Amino acid sequence: MLWLFYILFTKIINMGSDFNNKLNSFDPITLSQMNSGASFLERIDTKYILTEKDFNDIIVDLEKDFYILNIGWKSMFKYDSVYMDTEAYDFYKQHQNNEKSRTKIRTRLYKDSDMAFFEYKQKVNWLTRKFRYLFPSEEHGKMTKGKTRFFEWVYSSFYWKLPEKVFPSIRSEYNRLTLCAKDSWERLTVDFDIKLTDLRNENKPQISLNNVVIIESKSMNKNCISKDIMKKNKIKKSYNCSKYCIWLLYNNTVLEHWLFEKTMKKIEKLRNK
Repeated sequence: MLWLFYILFTKIINMGSDFNNKLNSFDPITLSQMNSGASFLERIDTKYILTEKDFNDIIVDLEKDFYILNIGWKSMFKYDSVYMDTEAYDFYKQHQNNEKSRTKIRTRLYKDSDMAFFEYKQKVNWLTRKFRYLFPSEEHGKMTKGKTRFFEWVYSSFYWKLPEKVFPSIRSEYNRLTLCAKDSWERLTVDFDIKLTDLRNENKPQISLNNVVIIESKSMNKNCISKDIMKKNKIKKSYNCSKYCIWLLYNNTVLEHWLFEKTMKKIEKLRNK
C-alpha cells in the first residue's frame, strides 16, 4: 500500500509543479504597471467556465499575449468576498428577472495584503460600472455607517431613491490569477479552488466547487484577444453567469432560477468530470 500512496503523491506533486512551471513562463507585470493602464471601472465583462485541465491546456496560448500579475514573487492570491443583499434578495431578483439595470455590492478582502474594499457594481445592458473605496480590513463583511453612506449615494444616483437596508448574504473564497494583455486594454481574472458559505444560515455546510475554473474578461472592446483564444480551444462563452447569483443557487438560498439553469448544469457537469 505504501508504494501506491507514493505513486499517487508523486503524481499530485508533479501536476502542481507542471502548473507552476507554466505560470512561471509568463512575462510578469507589477501592480503599479498594470494599474497605470485602463482603470476598468467601466468595462465589458465576459465569463467562461471550464475545468482545471481545460485551463491548463490553454495556458500556452494565453502566455503569448498576456502578462501575469506578480507581487513579491507571487502570482496566485487569496480572495475573500462577502456579498450583500436586501432581506428579500432584491439584487438577485433583478438579474433573475432579466432587468436591464441591476446592482451588486460586496466587501472584498485581499488576504495576502490584508487590504479591503467596498465595491458597488451597476450593470446596464452590456456595460458594467464599478465604484469602490478602501476601508480597514477588520470591517470586512460588515455594513458600517461609512459603507452605508457610500452605498446610498451611488445607488440613489442610478435609481433616484434610497435603497432598502442590506445584509451579508454569501461569502466566496478562492484563489485568483490576474492576466493583463500585452497589446490591448484587456484583463483576465482566473478563479479556482472556490468555496461558498451561506451567511444567513449557519447550519449549511461550506460548499467547494472542485474542478471549476471561472475566467472573466474585462475589456473595453467586445472583440478582444481572449475571445480568439477561447474560440480556438472550443471554449464557449457562458451566458447568465453572475457569480453572486450562482453562489446563492448552490446554497439553495433562492428558489426561482430559470435564467441560470443552463449555467448550473454546466458547472455540475464540470465538477463531475
